Amino acid sequence: MKADKVQLRREVYKSDAWRIIDWLRDEEIIRYLNEHQNVTSSLLQVVNRVNMPVLTHLFNQNGSFFVVDTEEKEPVGFMRLVPKQSEAEMVIVIGDKNKWGCGLGFQAIQHGLRHAFFEWRVEKVIAKINAMNTRSIRVFKKAGFRHERMLPREMLFSITIDEYIKQAA
Repeated sequence: MKADKVQLRREVYKSDAWRIIDWLRDEEIIRYLNEHQNVTSSLLQVVNRVNMPVLTHLFNQNGSFFVVDTEEKEPVGFMRLVPKQSEAEMVIVIGDKNKWGCGLGFQAIQHGLRHAFFEWRVEKVIAKINAMNTRSIRVFKKAGFRHERMLPREMLFSITIDEYIKQAA
């Protein structure tokens, strides 16, 4: 098995927050995100207001937030896992457009699934993906997610712990 190109990092530093703000200002990166329009301005307010080098606690409200780092410790994106009863919702963004198509999203999803299934002990992980976001659909399917149903503005994909274990065998 080849070495992972990415890792999920729990610590969020002020420099990471600035990089995330830059990514969230790029229309090409955010065009399929379901995040609220004011998330960038909210982040800006927090970064400017809080005089601390580590902002982890601010990013981990209502779930777990991870910075997606390369093996060289370079941030390339972020992932959020949000608990919802016996399941978790996964949101992932590879913000470094130069790294798109390099398999980093797939590896980050694998790390996120391990966290959700083996640390949180959820039964299922879901992802709500815009139907036009073919790149995300492709990578989530590659990771074992299956299309479950259409929602008003996106498609719901999911994978259960049993499906995850079967594909790992």
